[in-house]
Amino acid sequence: MGTLTLRHFAAAKELAGRETEPLDWAAGTVADLKAALGARGGRWTFLAACARYARDDEFLRDGDALHPDDEVLVLPPASGGGSRAVLVETAIEPGAAERLVDLDGTGGIATFVGTVRRQSRGLQVVHLEFSAYPPLATKELDAICGEAIARFGLVDARAIHRLGRVEIGEVAVAIACAAPHRGAAFDGCRYVIDELKQRVPIWKRESTTDGAVWIGSTP
Repeated sequence: MGTLTLRHFAAAKELAGRETEPLDWAAGTVADLKAALGARGGRWTFLAACARYARDDEFLRDGDALHPDDEVLVLPPASGGGSRAVLVETAIEPGAAERLVDLDGTGGIATFVGTVRRQSRGLQVVHLEFSAYPPLATKELDAICGEAIARFGLVDARAIHRLGRVEIGEVAVAIACAAPHRGAAFDGCRYVIDELKQRVPIWKRESTTDGAVWIGSTP
């Protein structure tokens, strides 16, 4: 076990409470680091997923290996460059999407939280597994949030979607829409979840006591 040195900037520095943070580290990838930071919950859930990571003046990819004694820069999205949507492989905490919305001019916030139900298609569900092509899925979900803002006059709209295995009762998707008035906020949430299900390339594999099936990919 060694030590990975994280150097935080802007919002990451504020969350960590310091610029330089030592992190116990044996071996792993950038994706593992993102999961570890996201598991801290709160604003880290969003920030860890949408931040960029760099080492030795070069940006890193999720599959790049990180070694003890590396210094990794944690770089939040620049002003105007952040996404309103994020995909995470860690639990979505209650209020996670709501905490991300811009409150300036907001008179009400509506949220939608989708959880894994125990019954589906008359069968007993064991768990779900979500997979995606993250660059396209994030881009499309961000676009849907933008459409909701424009269509309903929202102040802001945010969406968080789980990937990987999700157990019964756990949150699979969380959406928050802020608006001057409640009606627009409710309309925004419905629009985002309906369009997400139709357009975003996130695939659901449903495991039941009778076996597993990819929803939407079978007759």
